[in-house]
Amino acid sequence: MENYGALVGWTHHDNGERLMLKLESLRTSAAEEPDLFRCIMTKQQAAVLGNYLIEVSGQTRIDPRDRTWFRRLFG
Repeated sequence: MENYGALVGWTHHDNGERLMLKLESLRTSAAEEPDLFRCIMTKQQAAVLGNYLIEVSGQTRIDPRDRTWFRRLFG
């Protein structure tokens, strides 16, 4: 059975070589408690997922070396 809902939050826990990602979603706006999904992945898998999400969202990666204090201050 597939579960659908709007992503309303997430957290992670760094466990050395792996990450535990906790996703919170709501099926309806009337739902009182979010559904929780926990996923354990390697840091490599997390990087691949992050790169994929950046790509499909149409965003560009920000190189931290390009983030001068001026850009950090004024975006």
